[in-house]
Amino acid sequence: MANLSEQSDESGFRHKIEDLWLRAIRTYTFNTPIKKGSYRLFKYAMALCRRPHRSLRVDLRDGRKLWVNLTTGMQETVFFHGEFEVPITEMARELVDFGDTCLDIGANYGWYTTLFASVVKGQGQVHSFEPVPVTFAELKRNHELMGSPANVKINNVALGDEPGTITMNFFDGEPTGHASIATKGATPSDSFECPMITLDSYLAENKIGKVDFVKVDIEGAELMMLKGATRLFTGEKLPIILMEMALAQSANFGYVPNDLIQFIAEHGDHDFYRVEEDDHKLVKIDVFASGDIGANVFCIPRTASERVRKVVEKYSK
Repeated sequence: MANLSEQSDESGFRHKIEDLWLRAIRTYTFNTPIKKGSYRLFKYAMALCRRPHRSLRVDLRDGRKLWVNLTTGMQETVFFHGEFEVPITEMARELVDFGDTCLDIGANYGWYTTLFASVVKGQGQVHSFEPVPVTFAELKRNHELMGSPANVKINNVALGDEPGTITMNFFDGEPTGHASIATKGATPSDSFECPMITLDSYLAENKIGKVDFVKVDIEGAELMMLKGATRLFTGEKLPIILMEMALAQSANFGYVPNDLIQFIAEHGDHDFYRVEEDDHKLVKIDVFASGDIGANVFCIPRTASERVRKVVEKYSK
């Protein structure tokens, strides 16, 4: 028993030392004006660690606070740089307005949920959906870090075209955020069942008549979600939609990104802008070229306000 206790103490001590080491590296990567090489530096710093670091609380550049899990494969830049998906985040922040109602579909650990909450304030609403239990636990923890505001509602369910139960799959070597309903032609490393509802039923049950902004990133299940979300296009106004339209993911469900554009265009009067992340720009498109790998796309209602139009113009080529 003494040996086990000593091993536990040693393990705990090493974990604390590694935490201090990672935070020391973060002090540099967060503050240096020279970003070149910082990615390689923090990858090297993580490689020297022997313990999993799942609970690191950090301050972000925009003033938010988050719990970060460095074992997921997708939160490293949040910890070391204090930011994530910089161009999309900046555009979304400017397109969302005080008092808006926002939906975060595929919320993961809560990057966009907390972003939306910081913009809409107490007069708005945020409704988030994350089906993966272990990921939902991270979302819940970050919701609690915000103070569990009543106007931010988190839901441990999937959204689809009909109510029921689905199987979510994990795959070795992929970030936890890439869990999918599809098998991707590979053997899952783990699977679990979770409930699925339609967005139409959720909006009706919660008496939500106006939706201003919808972010959707659900690993290829976007078209299935849209088929159960027709109320988005018949409500008081058409929402801005930020959607991942990626060929690699949609192919697992038997469709292509242009099918998403076609569905949205047939149900609402929108213009479509792909995000060119390297250039920090929006490029207006009608459809994707044949074989295009896809992109994150902002779908902007043609009836959008002058404020929204100015934001789109600011980032357009």
